[in-house]
Amino acid sequence: MAKAITYLEQSRHAVYYFRIRVPNSLKTSFPCSEVRRSLGTKCRRLAILRGAKLLEQVEELFSQAGRGEIIDLKRLSWSEPFEFSRPPAVVNASVLELEPERTSPKMSIAFQRYLETQKLEGVGEKTLGDKRSIFELLVRVVGDMPVHCFQRKHAQKFKEIALKLPPRSNRKCNVTLERLITEAETTISTTTFNNYMKYLSAFFTWLLQEEYSDKNYFDGLRVKQRTKASLGRSIFSEEDLRHLFCGAIPLCDHPRPYQHWLPLLALYSGARMGELCQLYVDDIMEINGIHCIYIREGRADQKLKTPSSERVIPIHSKLKDAGFMGYVKQRRQQGPDTLLFDLVKHKRHGYAATPSKWFGRLREKLGFKDNRIKERKDFHSFRHTVADHLKQLGVAESLVAGLLGHQTGGITFSRYGKDFKPEMLQPVVEQLAFNIDQDWS
Repeated sequence: MAKAITYLEQSRHAVYYFRIRVPNSLKTSFPCSEVRRSLGTKCRRLAILRGAKLLEQVEELFSQAGRGEIIDLKRLSWSEPFEFSRPPAVVNASVLELEPERTSPKMSIAFQRYLETQKLEGVGEKTLGDKRSIFELLVRVVGDMPVHCFQRKHAQKFKEIALKLPPRSNRKCNVTLERLITEAETTISTTTFNNYMKYLSAFFTWLLQEEYSDKNYFDGLRVKQRTKASLGRSIFSEEDLRHLFCGAIPLCDHPRPYQHWLPLLALYSGARMGELCQLYVDDIMEINGIHCIYIREGRADQKLKTPSSERVIPIHSKLKDAGFMGYVKQRRQQGPDTLLFDLVKHKRHGYAATPSKWFGRLREKLGFKDNRIKERKDFHSFRHTVADHLKQLGVAESLVAGLLGHQTGGITFSRYGKDFKPEMLQPVVEQLAFNIDQDWS
């Protein structure tokens, strides 16, 4: 077992892998130059145990290769009993020309293993749920077949059907796909379809790495965007903002304070709803004499979209004038481990589940959601409004990216430069000025 430690390595997500190079003397008779398998765990002790199982199997395969026998790498497994088939030592040429009989798990079983690996690598519940939903749609279209039976024609069939489906059709499991297509008033957007392709392509990349599949059959099936990326979601006009903040948004003494503060915080920070909903009172802090919101993964129930999403946002003077610091002080009286807003965590959507439903109803009431109008306005439009407002003022993209938690892409700043200090971002935040004079206190 100690010998197996030599062949362990960790991925950047801390998952252990078993990796062993094929001896030079066997490279002509072995199907690959090295054997590499995920051990599906971040636990070193468990990885050693699983690695020892694989090492025993691989050494037997090396022996078989030395005897000129056919090697079947697909049967390697640390989780299932492994039985070696022993074909005759002397194999004639006609047998060698035949492809060995392939066996593989059904798509659904392989996908469940994929999700388990993703979970170990820290992928969030919402993303896992999205991937599961898209895979279930794939099975509705092409069926649950063994992985090795899946071909390019099946991926093409999925593309053809998916582009004809209405939005959220994967939630309507009791309605046939034919009926959904016939009754569809609109179809999924190009962005949504390309997200389908992204997730399915990632799954098949994993299948390829695990040697369940020979190809990524979803590679190259994305649809080219015919519109500018900036047109995907609309910004709020000042008229929209007046509709929101002059009567629609509750005052600060509302029994559900998040309905008052979340829209204001989003408008004057550009933060995502999920980032704001998971804040604790100790995430509101003073840094270098400036009151700030610290967006971070400080606790187990706090998740960030990307590593660059961690950032410090100076609190806008308008929020202070509206009494935000007083609200924070009131919440702090309940202790440092108190959420900024009294919200219940949803397994998949986190703390944003309830506020998201509330704002969804509000935008319908205000007419922001109208299928006859191509403009898409929702809570995330606050973020686009902030970005567009600063862009029109000529603020440097790097500063806007620092405020919104985006990676600018340059190696000089992204790798060697540190995050912007509050002193640099405070003047940027204060440029968020909108003509919606209103007493929010």
